Amino acid sequence: MFDSELAYFRSMITRDYGEDIAQGNGLPEGAISKIVRCGPFQHLGEPAINAIIRELESSFTVTQKRGAVITKDHRPWLAAKRPQIDFYYWNRLRKYYLETGTLPSHVLATLDSDTDEILDQCGNPRDENYGAVRGMVMGNVQSGKTTNYSALICKAADAGYRVIILLAGITNSLRSQTQERLDETFIGKVSMFGAVAQQSLPIQNYAATRRIPSYGTTRVADFSSGKDGIYFGLSGHQEPMIFITKKNKGILERLALWIEKQGETGGYDLPLLLIDDEADNASINTASDPKRTTAINGVIRQILSRFPRSSYVGYTATPFANIFIDPETTEEMETDDLFPGNFIKALDPPTNYAGSRRIFREGGDLREGMVRIIDDYRLLLPLKHKSGDTVADIPDSLRHAIRVFCITRAIRVLQGKGKAHCSMMINVSRFNAIQDQILGQVYEYLAEIKDAIAVHASLPPDEISDDVMDDLEASFTKEFDDSGLDWHGLLGVLNEGVQSIEVRTVNMRGGKLDYSLHKFDGLHVIAIGGLALSRGLTLEGLTVSYLLRNATASDTLMQMARWFGYRTGYEEYCRLYLPQMSFDHYEFVDEATEELRSEIKRMQAARRTPRDFGLKVRQSPLAIRVTAANKMRTAEKLKIAQDYSARHIEGFALPNDPVIGNNQRNAADKFLSALGDPTEKGKGFIRWSASGRDVLKLLREFRFVDHPDLSVISDTSLFEDYVQDRVTDELAEWDVVLPMRQSGDSVQFAGQDINLRSRDQGTVQRGTYRVYGSKNRVADPGDAQIGLSDAQKVAAEAAYQAEIYKKERAACSVRERPMMLVHVFGAKLRDDRVDCDDELKLDTPIVTLSFCMPETGKPAKERTYQVNAVYRQQLELYVAEEDDDSQAMMEAQDAE
Repeated sequence: MFDSELAYFRSMITRDYGEDIAQGNGLPEGAISKIVRCGPFQHLGEPAINAIIRELESSFTVTQKRGAVITKDHRPWLAAKRPQIDFYYWNRLRKYYLETGTLPSHVLATLDSDTDEILDQCGNPRDENYGAVRGMVMGNVQSGKTTNYSALICKAADAGYRVIILLAGITNSLRSQTQERLDETFIGKVSMFGAVAQQSLPIQNYAATRRIPSYGTTRVADFSSGKDGIYFGLSGHQEPMIFITKKNKGILERLALWIEKQGETGGYDLPLLLIDDEADNASINTASDPKRTTAINGVIRQILSRFPRSSYVGYTATPFANIFIDPETTEEMETDDLFPGNFIKALDPPTNYAGSRRIFREGGDLREGMVRIIDDYRLLLPLKHKSGDTVADIPDSLRHAIRVFCITRAIRVLQGKGKAHCSMMINVSRFNAIQDQILGQVYEYLAEIKDAIAVHASLPPDEISDDVMDDLEASFTKEFDDSGLDWHGLLGVLNEGVQSIEVRTVNMRGGKLDYSLHKFDGLHVIAIGGLALSRGLTLEGLTVSYLLRNATASDTLMQMARWFGYRTGYEEYCRLYLPQMSFDHYEFVDEATEELRSEIKRMQAARRTPRDFGLKVRQSPLAIRVTAANKMRTAEKLKIAQDYSARHIEGFALPNDPVIGNNQRNAADKFLSALGDPTEKGKGFIRWSASGRDVLKLLREFRFVDHPDLSVISDTSLFEDYVQDRVTDELAEWDVVLPMRQSGDSVQFAGQDINLRSRDQGTVQRGTYRVYGSKNRVADPGDAQIGLSDAQKVAAEAAYQAEIYKKERAACSVRERPMMLVHVFGAKLRDDRVDCDDELKLDTPIVTLSFCMPETGKPAKERTYQVNAVYRQQLELYVAEEDDDSQAMMEAQDAE
C-alpha cells in the first residue's frame, strides 16, 4: 500500500546499516522506528506510519544461516576471478530484491553467499580443463528453491555459462509458472516468440544498460525447433541462452536432437549449466514404471555428454531420489552420471519460513495454532476408495474448513490485503472423478455461504437470524476467538471477502491457477486436486489446507505439504486439517529428513564426500521404507544395509497377544535376574552390565510387529544383524538399564523394587498394540541420557546446539558403549479410541525393549533378505499410490 515510501526507507536503512546487514548483524534496537519517524511522510498519519514500521521490521529482522556443503576434489576459483567478472545480471537482480523488499536483507545476504558457493562448486566456465561437474542442492518444500536457482542462473550467466537448461517439473502449468519467474528475475521481459513489441518487466529498471538473454522457450511454448520455435543456433547470439522445459521424454529428445546439430557451428564448445528442479521427481516413489524415468534420465545424460564443459545441479526438498536409492549396488549409485559426486549443498531456510520444524515438531510455534486433527471423514470420504464411488456429502470438518477460509478472506480484507492472492487447498482423492464430485459439493456449499452473507452480513448483528451465519460465527469463535479480532467488526467485510472466491479442480484435465492474470485484484480460489497440487506448484496466499490422502510414501507426502512456505502477516490465521495418521507420519518424515540435513553438517566437519552421504541416504530408515516398499511390487528379495549409528531404536509395537506378552515379560525378568547385583541404582533407573551376546539372546526372544528395524524379515531383523556384525568388537559390552518413576507405588520385577511407569495413550489396530498410538515411541524423552557422565552431557548438548544432532541422537552419539533399556509399564488405550479396532489383551505390566546406539566406526554390511509375507504386508503400506494424473502424464509423454 506504501510502495514508494517503503522503497525510500529501504534505501535509507541500506545506506546507514548496509555493512551490518551484509555481515549478518542485526540492526540496533529502535533503528527502523527512528528512521521512519524522522522521515518526510508524517502527513500519512500514525496508523500508516506504524504499518510502514511493521513492514520494514519484517524485512530487516528475518535471519538465515548459511547451509553446509560437502565436496570432492574441489578447486576454488571464484574468489580469484571475481574482479574480472561483470556481474550484470546478478547486480540487477540483487538491487531489485533489495529495493522492492522482495527478500529481507539478511536473507538476500545469505542468498548471495550460498549461490557464490554453489557457483564456485560448479566450476569455472572459462577454464577448458574443468570438464563435467555433478552436484545437488537440498532445500525445503516451498522454501525458495526457485529464488536460489534464479540467483545462480544470473551469476552463472555473468561468469560465462553460455547455455542454461532448466528442467521445470512435469506439468505444463509448473513449467509456465517457472518460465514466468525467470522472465521476472533473469530474462527481463515477457518471453514470447514473434511479439511485435517487447513487454519489459520491472527488473529492467534496476540496471543502467539494457541486456536481454536469448531464450528457446516461452510462457506459452515449450521447446520446439522450426515453426513457432527458434531458428538460430547456440553460437548465433551474444548473450547466454536459456531453455526452460518440462521433464518430458519427447520434448527432451527434441532438444537433444537439436543440440546434436549444433556441433557444426561450435555449439558444443559453449559451457552448459543444467538445473534439474525437483530432481527426485523421477524417483521410484513418483512413477509406477521405473523404465519411463530411466528414459528421461537417459536423455538428460545424453544432453550433458554433448558438452565437454557441463555442470548438472539437481534441486530437491526430498533427497530420497533414484540417484541415491534406486541402483541395486553402491557402485551403481556412484557411477550413475547424475549422481552428485562433486558436491551436495544444504540450504537452511530463513526464520520466517513456516515449515515442518515449526508445524509438526514438538514445541513448534505453529503446531498448536495451525494444526487440526479430523476424524469425521471415514464414512463420507474414506482414505481408501475407488474412482467410481459416490460422494453423497462432504464431512462437517470440510464444511468448517471452507467457512474458515471465507473468514480468512475477510481478515485479509480487514488487513488491507483484500486484493492479494488467497487460496485454499482440498486434497482428498487421487481420482479425478472423485475430485469432480467434491467440486460440485464444495461449489454448492460455497454458494450457500455467499448468499447468506450477501443477505445478512450488512444487518445489525442482533437482527441476523440464519443458520449459515450462525455456523460462520461458530467457526470464527472456535478458531479465532483468542486472536483479538471481533466477529461484529468482521461482518462488514465478509461480503467483499467471499464474493470473489472461485472453486476449481486442478489436475491434468485442466484448471490452471493463473495467478498472473489476476495481478491487480488477486486470485481467490478453492483448489481441489491430487498430484497436480502435490509437487512444485505454488498456491499463492494459501491459508487453509484440507488433506485426506492415504499416501505414506514419504517424499510424496512431504510434497503434498503445499502449506509450507512464507505467510508473513497472516501465518497465525492459517489452518491445516488432516487425520491423526497423516500428522504422525509427517512427524516421522520431519525427523528423518532433518537427520539427513544434520548429516551434511557432520560430514562437512569430518571432510567426508558426497559418496558417504549417498550411503547414509540408502541406509536411512526413510530410504529403507521407500525402496523396499516400492520393490514389493516386483521382488521377493531385498538387498539392504542399515545404519543404526547414534540412534535410539524403540520397540513401540507389540503383538496384542497375552501369551506372547507373558513370554516376553518372563524372558526379561529371567535375563535381568541372571545379571546379578546392579552396578548402579540411580534416581529413576537401575543399571547392570551385560555382554553383547546375552543382549542378542534376549532380543531373539522378543517379537515386534509393524517395525521396520525390529520385525523379523525372514529369520532375523535388520537391527539384529547390525548388532551381530559388531558383537565381537564395538558392541561387545553393554549397559542394561531398567528405567522407572522416581516415586510412586512399588512393584517387584527381576528381584528389584521398581516404581512402575504408566503408558495410557496406546492403540490397537490389526492385532498390533502400539504403546503411544501412531507415535513411534515407548521411552521417556530423557531416557537416552541415563548413565552419561557430566562431560558426555556437555558434549551432547554442544552437538545439539550446533544442530549436528537432535537432542536424543546427540545423547546416543557420545556413549562409549551401547545401552539396552528394559521398559516395564502399566498400560491402557487412548480414551477416545478413534484409532483402535480392539481391546488391549496384554496383561500388565507390559515389557518391551529399546536400544541407544553409539557412533560406529564400522560401515553397515549389505545383505540380501528373503522377504516373508508379514514384512511384505508391512512395507506395502508405504507404497505410493498412483494418481489419475500419473497416468495422464504418462499418456502426455507418449503423445509428445
